Order: sequence, then C-alpha cells, then structure tokens
Amino acid sequence: MTPGPSNHDPLKDALTRSLIFVSGKGGVGKTCVSQAIARALSKQPSGRGKTTKRVLWVTFEDPFRPAGELKEISPNFFELNCEAQTAFEEYTSMKIGIPTLTRILVQNSLVRYLAKAAPGIHELVLLGKVWYERTRWDHVVCDMPSTGYGLAMFQSTSNFADLFRGGPIHSDAESMLETFRDPQECSQLIVSLPEEMPLRESIDLQAFLLRLFPENTPAFIVNRRFPHPPETLQNDSSGVSDQASPLASSPIEYAERRAKLEAFNLRIWREVGLGFSELGYIPPRPNAPTEDRIPEGIVEALAEELIRKEVFTK
Repeated sequence: MTPGPSNHDPLKDALTRSLIFVSGKGGVGKTCVSQAIARALSKQPSGRGKTTKRVLWVTFEDPFRPAGELKEISPNFFELNCEAQTAFEEYTSMKIGIPTLTRILVQNSLVRYLAKAAPGIHELVLLGKVWYERTRWDHVVCDMPSTGYGLAMFQSTSNFADLFRGGPIHSDAESMLETFRDPQECSQLIVSLPEEMPLRESIDLQAFLLRLFPENTPAFIVNRRFPHPPETLQNDSSGVSDQASPLASSPIEYAERRAKLEAFNLRIWREVGLGFSELGYIPPRPNAPTEDRIPEGIVEALAEELIRKEVFTK
C-alpha cells in the first residue's frame, strides 16, 4: 500500500476497531470499499479456535431492501439495512422491557408522529442501533450516507446530548459520543477518488469530524487509483496541462496522462501532510448486468487486495 508522507499506515490501526465508519463524498465508492473491508475482516481469524471474525456491514435505509433486514452474505458476514422506525421500536422495547406495553406505545399515532417529527430523533436512533450492535459482533462496518447527511447524523447525536440534560436519551447519547471519540473503539475512514473536488472535500470532512471527535483522527483511502510507477509520478506535475491535444492518441498515452493527473491531484493531500492508503482501479467485468448496483466481482477483488496488502492485524 502506498502511503503518503509517513511510513505509518493509519488504515491498519483503523481496521482494528470494533466500530468503523466509512464516509466520503457521494460517488467515490464508499459502498464498495466499506463492504470490501467488512468482507475481508470476516475472513480474519477471530482468536477463538478455528473460527473467523463475525462482522456486520451496515447500510442506512436502503430503499431497495426491506426495512431492518438482516441478511447473511457469507459465513460470519452479515448485512443490516438499518432503518429508523425499526430501530426506534427496538430501542423502545429495550428501555420499557414489557412487550405488551411496548407494542401499545410504538403503535400510538402521536408517538409515531413525534418519533418522525422531532429534530434529530431519526438520526439518533440510526446511530444508536449501530452503537448497540458493536457489542454483538467483532466488527461493525458502516457505509455512511454521503458527506452532508453523514455529518448531520453525528451532529444530531451531539445536539441531543447538549439539549437533554437528563434521562435515558441523554445518557445514551453521551455514551454514544464517548464511544465515537475513543480511538480504541471507533474509527473514521474517509474515502476519496484521486480527483480534485473529492480530495478537497475530504479535508473539509476531516476538519468537521475532528471538531466533534478531536482525539479520533480519521484515516484516508484513495479509491480507484490508476496503475502507476511507484516513485516517478509521486510529485510530477509535468505534462498534466501542457499537452498539444486534450485527447490521448493511444491507450498507453491515456494511461500515462491519467496516472500523471492523479499524482498531481494527490498533492492536495500531501501538501497538508495527510497519510493515506490506496486501492487500485478495478475495471468493470465485461457484459456485467447494467442493473447491478454493485458490479459483480468488484467487492471481492477489493477485499482480496486489502488482504494482500496485509492491513489486518494478525
């Protein structure tokens, strides 16, 4: 794995935590990367005999799947479609502890309305669900919504802790924030493409997360890095914008131009001293069904790349 200025690979540390949030701008490949991390973790030894780790991959309110569905993808690797209403009912049941009373409460129209209308409740119960699940799995890997809404989820939890100075909601919100701040329990991974806009937005995302969780520094991954020589293009800006024609005349020239442009763009992270890890470009499978939301083979290939790069602590 090609790090930034430091020889220390922050990704390796991040992947030891029980709760892993994967964030970034929409379109950078968060879903594929987060699922690949979860899949690769599920193949690591658990330390409990010959078994591998139990890993939960979480998506939030996927409209293409049943609300609250828990599905086994492979041995010890499960996917949860975390949905607010289901999570709210589960949380209420845990707090009340009496099934009949819980059913009466959650089916009350006013309670259901308040659960949807109260600012921040929606986000609080979503994060509360994954916070609770971390105690039941070796790792919980969350595919966070794109930058704006993902940040709103963390901010809402912080707001609730400030607004409500007592009671179970305040206590749980404070406990959640304590976990999110703890670099031994929780990690934040920021994914970007080697393109100028997502690279710059990633720095803004890091700044916001550090304001909320100052002791828990995010790790960075650049996704879909095109094949490139390991050293010669690190800081080479020559030939990026001085070509006679904007169109490449051959596949080889296209590959050279793209590798140079990506190296030039990555100066944005290097100039502010960000260390980062890389995942390579994986071409789409020929004749893959266009309706596939995650192209077949991409996640498996990324998981294998992570395992080859030895980013998991043995």
